[in-house]
Amino acid sequence: MLVARPRKCFPRTIGVLLLLALVICWATMVTWSAKELRPPLRGDKFVLSKAPFRNLTSQKYVVPGKIKHIDKEKKPVNPRRFSSIIKDFGISLYKDTDPSRFHINVNRTHKISVNREKPDYRHRECAFENYAIKLLPTASIVIPLHNEPWSTFERLINGILKHSPRLLIHEIIIIDDMSDLEHLGAPLDKYVEQYDFIRVHRAHERLGTMKSRVVGAKLAKGDVLVFLDSHTEVNIGWLEPLMHEIGQNRTAIVQPSIDIVDPQTFEYRSYFRNNIRGHFKWSMAFEFVPVPPMQKSKIESQPTKAFDTPAIVGCAFAVNRKYFIDVGGLDTGMRTWGGEDVELSIRVWLCGGSMKIAPCSHVAHIFKKGHPFKMAYSDLVYNNRRTAEMWLGDYRKYFYSFNDGFAKPPGSSERFDIMDTVKRNYKCKDFNWLLKNVYPELEVPPEGTVYFGHMRNTGSMNCFGPEESAVLNTYPLLVSCDCFFYYQARCVALLENGGLMTVGKCIKVEKDLLVVAPCTAESGKWALKGKLLVYTDGVSSKCASQVSNDVGSGKKDVIKLVPCENTNKMFEWEFPSKLFKSQKNIK
Repeated sequence: MLVARPRKCFPRTIGVLLLLALVICWATMVTWSAKELRPPLRGDKFVLSKAPFRNLTSQKYVVPGKIKHIDKEKKPVNPRRFSSIIKDFGISLYKDTDPSRFHINVNRTHKISVNREKPDYRHRECAFENYAIKLLPTASIVIPLHNEPWSTFERLINGILKHSPRLLIHEIIIIDDMSDLEHLGAPLDKYVEQYDFIRVHRAHERLGTMKSRVVGAKLAKGDVLVFLDSHTEVNIGWLEPLMHEIGQNRTAIVQPSIDIVDPQTFEYRSYFRNNIRGHFKWSMAFEFVPVPPMQKSKIESQPTKAFDTPAIVGCAFAVNRKYFIDVGGLDTGMRTWGGEDVELSIRVWLCGGSMKIAPCSHVAHIFKKGHPFKMAYSDLVYNNRRTAEMWLGDYRKYFYSFNDGFAKPPGSSERFDIMDTVKRNYKCKDFNWLLKNVYPELEVPPEGTVYFGHMRNTGSMNCFGPEESAVLNTYPLLVSCDCFFYYQARCVALLENGGLMTVGKCIKVEKDLLVVAPCTAESGKWALKGKLLVYTDGVSSKCASQVSNDVGSGKKDVIKLVPCENTNKMFEWEFPSKLFKSQKNIK
């Protein structure tokens, strides 16, 4: 009887196993390749795409070899804290704590961790932005330093090291501007020896913040200059958005969203939750204000995209190093500090560049109540005058009007050689272009203006507005003067000839109520007598007063003419600026 032999399956089984092994190997290679190519987020870490906001799972990220000196970095396993090194020198950490010298609560900042966790005020979508780290430019971080308390300074350095991709930091340059505090001498040198990419440059004469930045820019070798005040504090994911924007646009100067560290409590908090930008007044003074309504809607539809700002503040900004030098850098003809940020902003806009705010980058600043260095108010006026003379053209008369008694024309001795060269090389536009295309919110006072600005009632602290008041034949109401309502309150001009205007239209009287109407010849005249806003029609005089409820018109919070009362604050009005000396034609 024949017995069937069992089939030999070994070759087929081996073939299947080999095929399966090849599939597994291929899948593994694809997976690891994807991981390696994936750009990192938030410092030196990956962020998984499915991770929840504010509690992101992460894994370490290391990329060798882009910058030579990074590979050779002396990276201590356990770098010593600055405070520990200070103690080694026998220096008390609480030796210099006088608040009148530092203008902050020094004892409070020393008690707060220099590695503290900070609230993340970025828009939710910022956490999921992917930046191609290998393709981004490198940063030279320049920090001017003068008599900074050790804890605020160490908190800044620790934040940079913690929240920055190491691959992006070419160097950190500290410009010591003649500090005389002990801990900023030998202890600081010992502290930075732990890192071969951090160095201290000692100035041999007092420079001031602005010129210290210029020195740092000349020493820097990275692609991008990042200027940080020594009392700033960087937040998670702060550097990548700045480098990304400048990598996309070489002529953009980019500011982070500026948060606030309270100088007394040291609480870290947001500043209007990203909805602010930088402005300047005719006095050339910088201010933060909410973004205009039209721009706000655009920002909300693209919450991670950098947006335009008329001006930046100098405490934190980034700029392409070569472009910064080509466009004139900071004006070294200025004194000490103040005004250089507004001048740079105007210059860059007029000469073909742009000023932007990166909403996904957050850096906090301690806005101190004073300055720890000697600075005369006349120096600030001098700096602002240079800006007006260089860039405002015929509009500089408003600068001198708003600074009446402080600023005088410089005469023929003032020199602007560097900026004149920049104007020729970049074919810079005139200031009228900026008013039309970048900053139409800067209202030009009508000819013959005596008082100008937000007209405020001292009794209620409300201002003339709202925006609808610019519509013809409407009754202007009173709204809060608070910064949140910046674009509702309207500028008012009281003229030398007795006229009262807003947004190119006249404010007249209709049944004792103020109304916005076309400008025509009329007998009525306005005058500010003390704090009383008096209207005279040739027969009698009445005063403007805020009325909460007007029975006749049924309106609330209107301005109405009533018999004058010298003791009632609802009759008192203030203007922020007086442009000329008097209303000569008004009795």
